[in-house]
Amino acid sequence: MLRFLFLLPVVLSLATGQPAAAETRVALVVGNASYAHANALTNPLNDAGDMSAALKSVGFDVVEALDADRAKLGSALRSFADKLSGADVALFFYAGHGLQVGARNYLVPIDAALKRERDLEFEAVSLDFILRQMEIDREGKTSIVILDACRDNPLARNLARSMGTRSTAIGRGLAPAATGLGTFIAYATQPGNV
Repeated sequence: MLRFLFLLPVVLSLATGQPAAAETRVALVVGNASYAHANALTNPLNDAGDMSAALKSVGFDVVEALDADRAKLGSALRSFADKLSGADVALFFYAGHGLQVGARNYLVPIDAALKRERDLEFEAVSLDFILRQMEIDREGKTSIVILDACRDNPLARNLARSMGTRSTAIGRGLAPAATGLGTFIAYATQPGNV
């Protein structure tokens, strides 16, 4: 997590050509630790708290979602999306379980029960959905995505068992994400690794 806090001022200074006071900055910070159907994680709540404090200190309007179930995460995403069109800089930070299936990345709410492939779209949130929200009506604006996702988790193993021969679609780590112009994505590890 600390590596991301050190990166933040550098990314902001490179991504924007104007003084901080002239910008509208919004962020969604998600920290999921207390999973109902997977092992609990020790760092996401602390990491999310540190990230929120750092972002607020540099002028971000921060939406927080801590230990977010599907409903709470959806509500936070909606609140964030409502603020995006007027933002010069938008930042999304996620700490919690994540996985890739079919080269698509999914972020996992604390109540997700991924027992079969069909559950994925109903229980998890696609990173593509979040990236799309950050692009709509924001041409020429800056988007920053920081993924500190725990990618080696029992939810992926459960899902793989249920998929049988199709389990090869579940990749290691998170997949590289296609982004639009002006989007910077930072991973906790390189894509495709745990």
